[in-house]
Amino acid sequence: MDLHKLQVFINLSQTLNYTQTAEEMFTTQGNISKQIQALEKELNTKLFLRAHRKIALTEQGKIILPYAKSILSEYGQLTTKLNDFQTAKSLKIELHTIPTMPNYRSFSLITDFLQANPEFQLQLQEEESYNLITSLKAGQCEMIFVRTFDFHDKTIEQLDMETDKFVAVLPKNHPLAQEKTIDLKMLKNDRFLILGPSTNMYEQVLKLCRQENFEPEIAYEGTRVDLIMQMVQNNLGISLMMAKTVQNYDQTKYALVPLTKNIDNQLSFMRLKGQHSKANDRFWNYLQTRVND
Repeated sequence: MDLHKLQVFINLSQTLNYTQTAEEMFTTQGNISKQIQALEKELNTKLFLRAHRKIALTEQGKIILPYAKSILSEYGQLTTKLNDFQTAKSLKIELHTIPTMPNYRSFSLITDFLQANPEFQLQLQEEESYNLITSLKAGQCEMIFVRTFDFHDKTIEQLDMETDKFVAVLPKNHPLAQEKTIDLKMLKNDRFLILGPSTNMYEQVLKLCRQENFEPEIAYEGTRVDLIMQMVQNNLGISLMMAKTVQNYDQTKYALVPLTKNIDNQLSFMRLKGQHSKANDRFWNYLQTRVND
């Protein structure tokens, strides 16, 4: 059984709202529905009653729920014990991170920590945003560096290190390229090249556009920032990106224009609450001393 399906089931049993569960798990309503349908097929039973745009647990769902929680809890404890043993032995910290981490100050903090503590090893693994918290809760890593939009979870410790904002990325010959700021609705007739649903940027871009009362014409959605930047340079459209993500690109080839209305987001380190290895605690304590730098 795929443990991710159980995580989706448990979350939906708490929210009873597909939209809220999709937001909390950094995915789409369609993906949540597919996961639930797959679990129902696997268990050969209905988990939720659906009527009048409301859902409720079936009697079978109520029976399954405590077992699902127990399976995830036991699996989490198992992986934590194994990870603690392995980390204590090798002094290795496994950190999963968004692909754009090198653009942020937090990346330099890792370098500083390793230089000051050469006995520790820190293994970085890039992962798409929507999957990072799931990986953390499944015990696939000890810590994550993630971008969040108004995120809170009582089971997770969170260190907010810095903030970022969206900017419009325009070709140099765009009529608005010389503006100091842009009202997003001025771009409603442009073709948008954006990071897709596998990132937690997709829904936020749509949210920004809808706040300005238009649906963007999406000409391309993908996962590679560099490819989208090249497409903008080639006049294939415009994009909305995080300012710090694109600040190191050659600005003679693009125009980066701040938006008059924006959505703040946090760049944060996260780990599950509870006991941790010596290496994990040492790095976390170091980060706490640098939060306000």
